[in-house]
Amino acid sequence: MKFLRGRKLRFDILVAFSVLICLVTVCEILFSFTAYKKLILNFEEEYYSKTVSRATVGYMDAYFTQLEVVLNVLANDFDETAPDKFAGFDKLFLESLKDIQHTFSFYMALNDGSFIQARRTEYLNGMRSDPNTELSQYAKFAIKRITKDPSTDAFTETWVYLNEELGEVGKESLPCPNNVTTKRDWYTSAEFNRAKIWSDAYVFSSVKVCGITLSMPLGFDKETNVIGVICIDLVFDHIKKILQTIQTTQNSQIYLINAKNEILSTTADIKSKSDDENDGTTLVKMTDANDPVLKRAAKIILGSDEKHCNFSQDGVEYAVFVKKLSKLPLSVLAISPCSDFMKQSERITKEMALLFLAIFLVSIVIILLFSRGLTKPIATLCDAAKAIGEMDLENCPDLPKSNILEIKQLANTMHTMKLSISTFTKYAPKDLVNKLIEQGVEPALGGKSAIITLLFTDIEKFSTTSENLPPEYLILHLSDYFQALTEAIMDYNGSIDKYIGDSIMAIWGAPTKDENHAINACYAGMKCLRVLEEITEKWKVLGKPALPTRIGIHTGTAIVGNIGSLNRMNYTAIGDSVNVASRLEGVNKYYGTKILVSETVETIAKSKILFRVIDKVAVKGRRSGLLVYEPMCIMDEIEEERYRSLARLCSRTREAFELYQNCRFKDAIRLYEHLLREFPELQASMIPVLRTCLKYLEDSSEDWDGINYLDEK
Repeated sequence: MKFLRGRKLRFDILVAFSVLICLVTVCEILFSFTAYKKLILNFEEEYYSKTVSRATVGYMDAYFTQLEVVLNVLANDFDETAPDKFAGFDKLFLESLKDIQHTFSFYMALNDGSFIQARRTEYLNGMRSDPNTELSQYAKFAIKRITKDPSTDAFTETWVYLNEELGEVGKESLPCPNNVTTKRDWYTSAEFNRAKIWSDAYVFSSVKVCGITLSMPLGFDKETNVIGVICIDLVFDHIKKILQTIQTTQNSQIYLINAKNEILSTTADIKSKSDDENDGTTLVKMTDANDPVLKRAAKIILGSDEKHCNFSQDGVEYAVFVKKLSKLPLSVLAISPCSDFMKQSERITKEMALLFLAIFLVSIVIILLFSRGLTKPIATLCDAAKAIGEMDLENCPDLPKSNILEIKQLANTMHTMKLSISTFTKYAPKDLVNKLIEQGVEPALGGKSAIITLLFTDIEKFSTTSENLPPEYLILHLSDYFQALTEAIMDYNGSIDKYIGDSIMAIWGAPTKDENHAINACYAGMKCLRVLEEITEKWKVLGKPALPTRIGIHTGTAIVGNIGSLNRMNYTAIGDSVNVASRLEGVNKYYGTKILVSETVETIAKSKILFRVIDKVAVKGRRSGLLVYEPMCIMDEIEEERYRSLARLCSRTREAFELYQNCRFKDAIRLYEHLLREFPELQASMIPVLRTCLKYLEDSSEDWDGINYLDEK
């Protein structure tokens, strides 16, 4: 028992990890065989179905995108000013057929009926002029042209047959009395949409096979009529070759289906219910195929939101996934027997048992090394933490009640450290200390110049209020006040610099960078006023006096850093910008406002906050004028009707202020008086301006520089 009470942490780590690894290993070996099936199926759903479906669809989409790019390139080579507009396109089309696998034909038709096509000779059983005459066995490609005789308006159709090396192996010419290329669906679709378009599945009239066509206009004439159309044909037999190149399991089948659930192409051999009625050009619907597995998959997948499922058919379990293409309204459906995934489950289970045994042996060695290296630093850390917590490296506290020696020391030390830090933070702004630590600011004297935003608050007539309250009551009341305003400031990333009597000084932009420091300071100032309104109502019920507050906000350059002595310092800001922010708080008294900001703040924050111009003032200690504004509302948080009213107020105030600044005092007085009648609650802020207007209106001999000089703080 004595051994257990004083055992080392290294011993506990070794025992705990060894027991845990043994339990996991035994459980895994016992249940891996039955659990492996579920694991494999989860793998199939999460990896195979999703990954392979994405790869399959990505491969198809990439192929169709390649065709669109090729068509764009070919269309760009078209020159409508050339005497022979088809010049060179026979070679371009043939090279495209050779380079781009699985394409069937490339062709172009002009609005005068002329036509050129390069195609493969598949599905051509004989010469076009005489079907009983067989084509040359070397004929792999054919060039078809339809040309118009200008003198007779008659059309002639010519065919040139080429071998694999594009050498001519045959040629024929035949009349074309009724050329209707411009009436074909692929031409009219491109002409109607005036853009690149994929057709639905249809039967190619010349070869009686199914496929799809990509067509696009070649351009437009001065009357915006289509000059011609260029196309690419794909037959579904060729698309089957694309599907066969996609890696799936050994017995998987992949289907390309359209929105009508018709099978366009597949790696499987399928037949319809009535093959006698199918001439080879009719698409088979999934539900009509003579494949019970496919029909079962169709009933489960189609018409529902299921994209993946498992089902059993005739004692065999299958996994199915379906995914739509992004380029065309088509989907890829894959059906895989689950047995393809389960063949090696028994072998892998045995290998897993051997692997876990090896892992267990290696883990024991690693845990021994790890525990030995872990406990020594912990003991050292306890001694250091104890010295920091007590701030006295000579004395050691009593050990805590714990069965682990190192934990006893660490728990006692952490407890003392917590008390020490807790006491310290009561006398220093906790958030500011945390930010200084996060920024890595060393506790050394010095500072640097930075653009920051400063906020000052002050309670109106606090001296009178404090005289009427007992000191202990006043302290508690003021604490509630500071708590509410501090939380509002910290909600918008502000740092409390200091409490100055009944005032607060807060900083944005230092020590933590804040790209929106001016906006956040305005938000915080406005929230302070809102919070004060709420708690004032509560104070009234409790018989506590209100603490009306004035706020000043300014953005400018200041020196921020540690100021004081080597033994005691304060992280703060100094400079003219600090004085301006402090003076702005006092300017509220003159204009009867609660919150005022400088012109620099208004310039930065006006995209988020609606401001009303108050006056151009020179605060005490300065001779230069400073435009001051009152924030009226946050644009995103106000009702539209109220916003329109305030926006009109701000706009009309700006007009009156500009008249006042331009010495048009009569017009300014008239507009300010109109605003007073409409917004009487703003009387206090407008009366000083009206007084100035009247003053200079009565004595025009006195120079006016547009600045109201304030002698009081």
